Amino acid sequence: MKTSRPNEINSRFFDYLLASNRPYLAGFKKWLLQPGMLFNSLETWWGEKKPRPTPHEGLDLCWFEDLTGQIKQLDTNIKIPAAFAGKIVKIGHDFLGKSIYLSHEIFAADGRQLYTAYGHTEPLAAIHVGQVVAAGEIIAALAAGPGKSPKIPSHLHLTLAWIPASLPTDQLNWRNLGADRTIRLIDPQSILPVPA
Repeated sequence: MKTSRPNEINSRFFDYLLASNRPYLAGFKKWLLQPGMLFNSLETWWGEKKPRPTPHEGLDLCWFEDLTGQIKQLDTNIKIPAAFAGKIVKIGHDFLGKSIYLSHEIFAADGRQLYTAYGHTEPLAAIHVGQVVAAGEIIAALAAGPGKSPKIPSHLHLTLAWIPASLPTDQLNWRNLGADRTIRLIDPQSILPVPA
């Protein structure tokens, strides 16, 4: 069991993401992040930018600027890598696709375990609950948007959290991540530095 503090945890998630998605992301310069996309944001970033019922549990990635100054949107060709080595503990539906939850053999001093959740995905056919994956291994592609009005663009949602080891994984869902007081959410940008 590896015990860590948040500032000791590092991931090469964005390196994995860029390397796995060439040539589309080959000219990547920077992510274009709006306030509603950020951790703890209190409003949505799409449609009428309505207030969120609870603060945003993570980070949304949708648009980026390339080296030529063009603005591009992530699409269903984007492959999603695991940020850390871990085990897939749940795959559940969300409003844009499916969410994949991974546990990692990284623990806080208080015994909570590090989890990552990837929202709005289309898991690879070979991916299943109980599977152990390596850091950087592709686990999914980005899901298509729902086609509803107002249309929510396809985007990747990333959540990181310290979760009590005693919490049953079937209780992991977006409502509980934001409401369960035993779960400590982590700003993804503190562990997964976003390329600027």
